[in-house]
Amino acid sequence: MRKYGLGLKFMSIGTSVCGRLVPAVVLLALTAGPATSQRQLTEQRYRDGVKRGLESVKSITDQQEHHKLRFGANLFFAHEGLIEHVPLGVLLKEVDAFRDLGINRVDINMGLFPWRDKDEKYIAKYDAVVKRIRDAGLDLAINPQYSPVRHRVSSLAEWTREAIPVYEEIARRYKPEILVTIHEPTTMNKRMKAAASPAEWRDFVRAAALAVRKASPGTRCGAGALHVEKEYFREFLSVDELDVVTIDIYGLAGLRRYNEMIRMAGRAGKPVYIEETWRPPYYTRRGKKRDSLETISATGIGLRSYQDLDIDWLEAITQYASAWGLESITPFWTQTFFKYVPEGGDALSQDYNEQVMDAISKGKRTDTYYAYQRLIKRFGTK
Repeated sequence: MRKYGLGLKFMSIGTSVCGRLVPAVVLLALTAGPATSQRQLTEQRYRDGVKRGLESVKSITDQQEHHKLRFGANLFFAHEGLIEHVPLGVLLKEVDAFRDLGINRVDINMGLFPWRDKDEKYIAKYDAVVKRIRDAGLDLAINPQYSPVRHRVSSLAEWTREAIPVYEEIARRYKPEILVTIHEPTTMNKRMKAAASPAEWRDFVRAAALAVRKASPGTRCGAGALHVEKEYFREFLSVDELDVVTIDIYGLAGLRRYNEMIRMAGRAGKPVYIEETWRPPYYTRRGKKRDSLETISATGIGLRSYQDLDIDWLEAITQYASAWGLESITPFWTQTFFKYVPEGGDALSQDYNEQVMDAISKGKRTDTYYAYQRLIKRFGTK
């Protein structure tokens, strides 16, 4: 057992945390096991391509009027699949680091555990984390999702029966400023092995929003989508009970579609914010083995050689959000605020995350942390 006692369960969440990357991942499939020089060449093409794209985003948005933003950060270690394994002291110190960063809001991806289990030990852990967020004067956003870490469902109807009572309990207990009823519905469909339609997810959003509002009238309800989920997004905009819509940006290829979706939301009178964002990972497939999309999405996220790209990504997407008059922006892989490593660095790796937790405990910060802080000072509302 390692220092933080994460065990193998930490590794197992790789099939349930990040299914979002289907349209966003940069996939460079090198099936023949390329030589080092070939890998380096391909990686350089990846870096050059991402940098050119980000420079283009900055150049275009430089010409537009800029608006002030609110800033969030995802407390990834409080994810449903990790809350059991991450020490409370680490979580509290991470919240403190977010407070010092100058953000407005902490985002947490909760799930059915521990609420469905009525596991008071881990509910108390969430209580302590939320109290620390409140004591820091920060807003709270809850982004529930289906993650088959402990509990499994096989249809939207089953998810509705299981999830809405949990949403009600979370809303009643924590009175979050925002509760996003669903984001990335096609990701949820894949996890459930279901095929719920845009209209069916719209009906879920309406039912969930009504339940949340009853439990916490002051909570704003949201729903979100990827750029390939435009039809879902359109349905969400028709829900009167919805206060805000969200988008998740993990690649530049979808920005034109996001522009369309932002305009659609404007016509519907609903504000938009970026609920999740990070650069697309560099990934090469060696041999015939196919990794899961979750494994691909986490590849090399904490690798030191990509820190400059991470900073460029945050700068460009922040400028994009400001130019388009979005409400806020929230980076997802916030482990990078505390630790980069010379090799490995996979965001779901036990070894990397133990190093991140150690860095949090010791008060370490990376250049990415300070770059985000500068963006908050430049574009932020306070």
